[in-house]
Amino acid sequence: MTQLSINGIDLPETKNGKYKCYEQELGENIRMISGRLVTEVRSSVRVIEYSYDYMGNDLMRRLLTALRSRSDLSVQFLDPLSDSMQSASFRCTKQPTPQFAFSRDGVGLWNNIAFTLEEVEGS
Repeated sequence: MTQLSINGIDLPETKNGKYKCYEQELGENIRMISGRLVTEVRSSVRVIEYSYDYMGNDLMRRLLTALRSRSDLSVQFLDPLSDSMQSASFRCTKQPTPQFAFSRDGVGLWNNIAFTLEEVEGS
């Protein structure tokens, strides 16, 4: 099952809580003159957290190029509130920091690919 596709790059299915999609409210707490604390909610955005233990170098490098582009990403994602894939524009807010795992035939292989995406337009 595809959980996440970024700029047409289908990422492998991850398990055991390593894929999260949730809504985050954007707003602030305001103290009224009476002393009462209220929350002013301005919008909400979806946040996606994804991590994968190991992916091949070619896929990882295409993904890193997209995530580090600092531009809007076209994302298709599995939303817990829907039975079908959803689409929206996201930005990468936590960059992946791959770790060297081992080498095979003189080629370095990397693991622990993890990143966070936030929706560009709130609702």
